Amino acid sequence: MRLSECLNSADIDALRRIAETYNFDCHRSSKHSLMQSILYHFNNRKFVLDKLSSLESEIYREALLQLTADRRTTFSREELHAIAKRVALGDAGSEADLVNKLLTDGWLYQLGGNGGRKTFYLPEDLLKTIREYMANHLRSQVETASAPPIVYRDDLLAIIRDTIHFLSFVKNNEIKLTMDGVIFKRQLAQLLDSFEVKEQPLSNPGWRFGYGRRFHDYPDRFALIYDYCYNRQLIAEEDSGILMLTDKTETWINLDSKHNLLDMFRYWRVLYRRPIPKISIAVNTLARASQSDWITVASINSLLAQYVKDYYYDSQATVMESRIYQMMVYLGLLCHGKLADDKNVIKLSELGRELLLDEMARGEEEGTEPLSFPMLIQPNFDILLPAEEAGAIGWQLSQFADLIRPDVMRLYRITHTSIRRGFQAGWTAKTIGQFLKRFARQAVPANVLRMIEQWEKQLVTK
Repeated sequence: MRLSECLNSADIDALRRIAETYNFDCHRSSKHSLMQSILYHFNNRKFVLDKLSSLESEIYREALLQLTADRRTTFSREELHAIAKRVALGDAGSEADLVNKLLTDGWLYQLGGNGGRKTFYLPEDLLKTIREYMANHLRSQVETASAPPIVYRDDLLAIIRDTIHFLSFVKNNEIKLTMDGVIFKRQLAQLLDSFEVKEQPLSNPGWRFGYGRRFHDYPDRFALIYDYCYNRQLIAEEDSGILMLTDKTETWINLDSKHNLLDMFRYWRVLYRRPIPKISIAVNTLARASQSDWITVASINSLLAQYVKDYYYDSQATVMESRIYQMMVYLGLLCHGKLADDKNVIKLSELGRELLLDEMARGEEEGTEPLSFPMLIQPNFDILLPAEEAGAIGWQLSQFADLIRPDVMRLYRITHTSIRRGFQAGWTAKTIGQFLKRFARQAVPANVLRMIEQWEKQLVTK
């Protein structure tokens, strides 16, 4: 909805408050006069940029930034207050003041919506100018490289080509899976070595969770490729232990590569939303700040610090550099380079500008990925459970597993004794298996399920 439409639909009191905020010279009792005066000023690009530049409150500026980075132009009351709450850090008074100021300053308009519900509109023509200002403001906060990097990396569409190669590899070879559903190391090494962008199989995965179904089993880039193919039902893990293609594979391969890349990017953004709840605004901020110049990684880290937090044993810097920047390099949306003084720099790629900046204006259509799988179950019968998830889940788990280490990542262990305790409490091998499968981040190791069944049989025969 354009500004003129918003003004025409708004009530006269809302227009009067805007005119009084800026002391416009117009008749306060005439809606036509109010509309003409507001349109005259807000259609003046210099007026809008001057008002944005004169904003003194960083909280208010951040609220506008998050609104324009959200890619929507309409918001429900709940959605708008959720944004205001994030910015106001939970201060209910500041939250209400923010919403009121956005309305009285003429950036938002509250109009009647479907079913009589009020909807907040950010005029589309005004949004363009605000986004331009915000992009310039963001660029002013980062360090720009004075010269191009001596070497840089741009993956372009390599991840799509490697995904097609992976599907071809599955088609032309019998891919056997371990009892845990993982490609055997020899075949995996052969596959990874044949990719354009090479990775090594994980030698000692240690703790790896939160970034996908097979993140514990495969290196970062291939884990994304594999999880994407599995989620989009291009591959299937057969009960026979063989990895197979599906009838959807050929259709996907025949789609435009840029379409598939945008779909993979959206999938990645949803997949990583659990460990990085504000990933969308972090990516949008990064894209705007780096859309035209090489900027230093250190300076963009400072800019994104408010949106990215530590994730258990991943530090804030690791989350930003390995989980956001590096993955966007893999996706061909970001270029990474090194200056002569050894500083790391990044810049939005041509492909990134085409896909990301257009997508921000177009709006997103993200896929979905189940994100409520908190437990990481290992073949040695250890179970890792984030402390924040250890409420009802931890209560049930403690009935048949021992808590070994209370920490930010709680360590439980299944033993013969703990399982016996679970059986006495009414659990069975079947119900324990169902519980583990329900909350596991990845496939439950087959040896764990088999041993629980054996313990149950031993108890029955005694």
